[in-house]
Amino acid sequence: MRRLASGCTTDAHPLYSLFMRRLSHCIFQWDEADPTALKTAKRVELVRHGFVNPSDQDVISRIGRRELALHCHRATRSTDDIQVLIQQLLDALGGEQGVDTMGVPLFNTSRMMEEWLKAKRHIPCLQDPPGIELYTVTGTMQKGGQLLNTYRCARSSTSLESFHLHLNCFIPGSTASDLHFQAYMVEGLARWNQDRAQAATSVSSNLGTYSRRLRHVANQLSVELLDEPLYPDFSMPNHQLSIILPL
Repeated sequence: MRRLASGCTTDAHPLYSLFMRRLSHCIFQWDEADPTALKTAKRVELVRHGFVNPSDQDVISRIGRRELALHCHRATRSTDDIQVLIQQLLDALGGEQGVDTMGVPLFNTSRMMEEWLKAKRHIPCLQDPPGIELYTVTGTMQKGGQLLNTYRCARSSTSLESFHLHLNCFIPGSTASDLHFQAYMVEGLARWNQDRAQAATSVSSNLGTYSRRLRHVANQLSVELLDEPLYPDFSMPNHQLSIILPL
């Protein structure tokens, strides 16, 4: 989305927000069950506030984006569907329909086409990883007589977006040898996974440390004193990895 947004003439264009909403719709689709439950709850709330027989449009217009994000989860469309829908969107707003009242087009045509050709290759990268649940149920909320789940999504967080920018931070420079390059990469991924695992849980810990030796010793002492490890998910790396990466 960021890549295609750079093909717009300006983010102040009257059609820019519409384009970004439609672009998001081209990539994601809502799960059917959650929006249905939310609309039912919202309809009951409207009736309680004096609305007589509210229509579906009345209900939908009063559901905000924050409510959708809190109570509903969505998934990515298939690769083919995403490409077709985005192409249709670009075609629809690339002509006269994408011009404002001052005659300014929404797209810089040459730049947008260039970015779209690049983005096509990365559409498979947008797919949700199979077998991995990106949504965590954080609780429930009573609304309109309905008990709705509340979700926290790992998608669209800084930990998942622009992962290549995180990779740049793992490698201190381009002069490292092949062995050290791989060591920096493994070390960076290990630290990144540790941070993300902690961020994905609702319980925060102030005992975090990247030192494997310190965590190993802390686990040994904790087992001796408390009969349980302080870091239950930690395991010492094998001997070969310990030689490459300093403990």
